[in-house]
Amino acid sequence: MRYNNSMNEEKRKVAVIGALNVDISGRAEAPLAGGDSILGKVRTTLGGVGWNIARNCSLLGADTAFYSLLGRDEHESVIQAESDRYVVDISGCRWADEPNNRYLYICDEHGDVAACVNDMALCARMDRAFVSGFLGDLSDCGAVVADANLPQGTLKYIGENLAAPLVADCVSTTKCVRLRPILGHIHTLKANLAEAEALIGATGPEACIRALLAAGVKRVVISMASEGVICGEAGGEIFAKRSVHTEVVDATGAGDSMTAALTVGLAAGMSFSDCTAMGVTAAGITIANPGAVTAALAVLRPF
Repeated sequence: MRYNNSMNEEKRKVAVIGALNVDISGRAEAPLAGGDSILGKVRTTLGGVGWNIARNCSLLGADTAFYSLLGRDEHESVIQAESDRYVVDISGCRWADEPNNRYLYICDEHGDVAACVNDMALCARMDRAFVSGFLGDLSDCGAVVADANLPQGTLKYIGENLAAPLVADCVSTTKCVRLRPILGHIHTLKANLAEAEALIGATGPEACIRALLAAGVKRVVISMASEGVICGEAGGEIFAKRSVHTEVVDATGAGDSMTAALTVGLAAGMSFSDCTAMGVTAAGITIANPGAVTAALAVLRPF
């Protein structure tokens, strides 16, 4: 299904500020057993919440720029090649003479993530000085995404100085608390239920949405995994969107594709209801395909 918007036929600009890392993934072919070796498939690919969102935004038809601190290691040429392949502008990235971030995760035989370890040292160096060099250039974007891998001070600087609508991805229950100082500056917040509860201190999706809206967030989308999403907008009713039921091939990246759809929909001027509908559809397409990002997402382009 293509989400057309006749008033927004030309490409809209979006930017993503966040993490790129090397994903090392394992998919078990039998039930996992602690301390034992399980037959399966192991893959090394590029990932990271920010990079996944950026690639998905481009697949959805947006003119996409990505900003991050990247490492000059054996994956440098792969990063350059992927930016060309997905048409994501990385000219605003800086490069460090050290390894890229690493993210190791294991999926069970059903494709659900069972355990993960992240080594995100480069993200800690994406400070206020890093973003101040380009933040003013993003005022003409239809939306800008910041992921919570960024340091709290950096997120605060972005929230207080960004002219374009800000979309925030919580990333994890540990990192989402970095968004607390800028809730009043966030246009669209995407979280799962555990992240939303950790961020705002309420219990249950509807209570979290009301508290986040009261704190100044304009749009809140809480993922309820296979049940879909619960959503709320300032001045509007809380509503649900059911998930797109499909066979789970790889659940990794579903949330990132949803954030991308919410971002591109916002940039395209779509209603909140249409943005969330595209978001759950994007997540369904992603989990039905291997890897965190799938070219099949292009079918949803609103431009």
